[in-house]
Amino acid sequence: MVAVLLEACATAQPSLWEAHTNTAVAAYEQGRYAEAETELHAALREAERFGPDDPRVANTLKGLATLYYSSGRFDEAAPLQRRAQAIDEILQGAREGSVPEMLTNLAGIYLRQGRYADAQRIFERALHEWERAAGPDHPRVASAQNVVAEIYRAQGRHEDAAAMFERALAILERAFGPDSPGLTRNLQSLARIYARQGRYPEADNLLGRLLAIQEQSLGPDDPGLAATLEDYARVLKQMNREAQAAEVETRAKAIRSKRKSD
Repeated sequence: MVAVLLEACATAQPSLWEAHTNTAVAAYEQGRYAEAETELHAALREAERFGPDDPRVANTLKGLATLYYSSGRFDEAAPLQRRAQAIDEILQGAREGSVPEMLTNLAGIYLRQGRYADAQRIFERALHEWERAAGPDHPRVASAQNVVAEIYRAQGRHEDAAAMFERALAILERAFGPDSPGLTRNLQSLARIYARQGRYPEADNLLGRLLAIQEQSLGPDDPGLAATLEDYARVLKQMNREAQAAEVETRAKAIRSKRKSD
């Protein structure tokens, strides 16, 4: 047994694994996906010479899974990701959420590239995986929902965005309470969607909540309040509450002026 293991270590060549991996990465970045897949399979064969639980095996499996996920080959990607996760658990301990984490990272790349349709497809899959891995009321699910909502907003799908933001807000409220600073980003995003849809009373309510949370957590003159106050003033004007809007605008300008002078 020892002799066999020593022989396997001797025949495994790190330089070959690295060469195939680097070639695969370069091919993937240039959109040559068939070549990337071939090189990753070659890298996997080299990695397995170090043993079935070697971290290089896990890394190569994740690379293949990412390639398959990016091309919509979910059924092929899933078993590779599960095998990689099993190796990670042996080496590092259990890591919940490995599949949705990888999907989230991939979708983030697409989002930064402006590939909204691809980002939406992958994020929606990631959302499903987060719900399955962590439960439908986990804050990570809300985080994924917020990103999906942002994609919908970028695509002009404001009703879908509002519905997704609402789902995320409900989860965060249950998890952290209605006055938690963890709700600020969600409250701001949802208020802006409501304002765009002409749902001014609802936007007014959310912005009032947001302002109260920020004042409590940041202080009344923190620069972080300026954007909220400006949003609030715009909504108040749409509701013909001009005097209150003017007061809010004056406060926002004072905060920004103080920041510039500092």
